[in-house]
Amino acid sequence: MVRAENFRREASPNSPILAEVLEGVTLSGTPSGGNWVAVTLDGWIWSRSVRQSDQEEFDLRVNVAGGENLRETPNGAIRARLSQGTYVNELSRRGNWIQVQRNGFVWASSVERMSADRTAQEQVAENAEPTATLDHALLAHQASLARAPEGEATGTLEAETPVRILARSGEWVRIQTEGWVREADVKLAAEGVLEGVSGAEVRARPEEYDGKLIQWTLQYLATQVADELRSEISEGQQYVLARGPLPEAGFVYVVFLTNLERR
Repeated sequence: MVRAENFRREASPNSPILAEVLEGVTLSGTPSGGNWVAVTLDGWIWSRSVRQSDQEEFDLRVNVAGGENLRETPNGAIRARLSQGTYVNELSRRGNWIQVQRNGFVWASSVERMSADRTAQEQVAENAEPTATLDHALLAHQASLARAPEGEATGTLEAETPVRILARSGEWVRIQTEGWVREADVKLAAEGVLEGVSGAEVRARPEEYDGKLIQWTLQYLATQVADELRSEISEGQQYVLARGPLPEAGFVYVVFLTNLERR
C-alpha cells in the first residue's frame, strides 16, 4: 500500500468497508485493470474480539464495537483495522491469537506492484514525494465540490477549471483553486482552525499537522481503557473510540489529557 486505504467487500465505492489498511502494508493480489484490485488481507487478531460466524462461507465474525486491530504477528505491528461485523476465515491459532484471512478490493491507485528486490517500505518512501507535490490539472467536466471524501456537496466547479491536487484518498483528491468573490459574501473562519482535512491526509503526512487545530466531526462509539494490546496508547489511559472524521468510515482514538500545567 502506498497510502492508507479502505478495504471493501466489492469493487465499488458504495460497497461496505471491511477494514482500513495502513500505508506500507503488503497484500497479495493480481491487478485486473480498471480502478480496483482484488487482494487478500491476512493477519492475527485477539481471540476475544471474534465469535463464531453465522454464515457458512466464513469461520468468524468481528464482534467488538468499533472493530479490532489486525496485526502482522501476535501482538505485533498493526496491518489494518477490521470493522465490526466483518467476516473472516481462520487459518491457525497461537495462544489467545487467531490468524485470519479475508478477500476484498482496494482502490488501484493506492497500491503498487512490488518487484522481487524491493520492500514495501522502500516503495512507500519512493512514492511519498510525488504524493506530497502539487499536481496541476484541469477539471474534465463539471464537478461537485465536497469538504471531505463522501461528504455532501458544497459547491460546483465548471469544466476546464484549473486546480492543483494536494492529496489523494482512494477515488477522491483534495484540490486547490483560485478565483474571485465579492468581499460582502465572505466571513472569517475560526482563527487557526483547519477545516476539510481528511483522515487520510493526516495519516500520510502527520508532521504537517503536528500541533495544529483540525475541525472534525466524529461519531462516538465507546469509552475504553488502553491495555497491552493498545501499544499506541499508554496502558491504563482512558480514551474514546470514535468513527470518522465523518463521512469517512475510519476510526479515531481520542485521548483526554489531565493534570496539565496551567499557564
